[in-house]
Amino acid sequence: MMKICTIFTGGTIGSTLDASGYIGPKRETAFRVLKLYQEQFDADVEFSVREPYRILSENLGAKNLCLLIETIQEVLESAKEEKLGGIIVTHGTDTLQYGSAVLGYVFGNAMIPIVVVSSNYVLEDERANGLINFQYAVEFIRGKHGKGVFVSYCNRGEYPTIHRATRLQPAIPYSDKVASVLDSWYGRFENSNYIANPAYDVKEGRPSLFEEGEKVNLSDVADGIMVIHPQVGMHYPKISDYTKVILHGSYHSGTICIGEELRCFAEEAKQRNIPIFLSGLLTGEIAYETVKEYQQLGIVCLHTSAWVAQYCKLWLTLSNGMEMCQIMRNSVAEDWIY
Repeated sequence: MMKICTIFTGGTIGSTLDASGYIGPKRETAFRVLKLYQEQFDADVEFSVREPYRILSENLGAKNLCLLIETIQEVLESAKEEKLGGIIVTHGTDTLQYGSAVLGYVFGNAMIPIVVVSSNYVLEDERANGLINFQYAVEFIRGKHGKGVFVSYCNRGEYPTIHRATRLQPAIPYSDKVASVLDSWYGRFENSNYIANPAYDVKEGRPSLFEEGEKVNLSDVADGIMVIHPQVGMHYPKISDYTKVILHGSYHSGTICIGEELRCFAEEAKQRNIPIFLSGLLTGEIAYETVKEYQQLGIVCLHTSAWVAQYCKLWLTLSNGMEMCQIMRNSVAEDWIY
């Protein structure tokens, strides 16, 4: 019999619609997805349950993530002795990409699969995919299809899909769709049969930043990271005294406006020894001349990886006193191949 530990954290998958017309996590619905699974599927699985906290994921913070990390570490410590096949973590959809990326960088070297699942609607809503996501997380673990951290998610009209936790694209406004960078999903279930993605890039190495069981810190506020998204006609903000690194987004082709605003901003960052990393330039594509210009200003491109994962990696490196610039420069390819 396969043993799986399920860690519940709230989110829509553990919530219900109350009499006032608002959705919230409730004790009586916290473990409902597990109950539904056991009622509908005759799987030879023994579940154990943990619940480090119960929140809506938009309220996710460092303290929650640290509790979740500690819980998973405790489970992993006894996994071999208990012959545990895998771990399922329930999570809200609003910050699914953030929680998954953090877990990916902490537990990327885990020897059993850790699969994050969520639901686009409360489970009593017929549109909800929570049970499907949970079902195929179980099937992925039972099939022993991979090690490390994954996300199980089924978009409407698509096959249930398994993603690497560090590859999720940022959420699309007004949409509950989940996708990997460049559609680089890990595997999917077609008519219940598991199909590995033949185009998935795999090399040796995983993106874990920590040794097994190592203490992981997360600062309560990621105030050392200045995040900038490009806008037409934008004015660059003043760099605060707390800033240690700048993560700059780009337009879809990896470009940003080259002008006096950027030049002054980049010069100030250079003088204060604050690195600027830019997200969104596709590896191997012919670049525009503006790319050469911003690189000449000292801006470092992080090629072909998920913006949210880059943010989470910076948060983890700053919080744990790691050599940030070296990690970000060396690990871009690892993010993509992992």
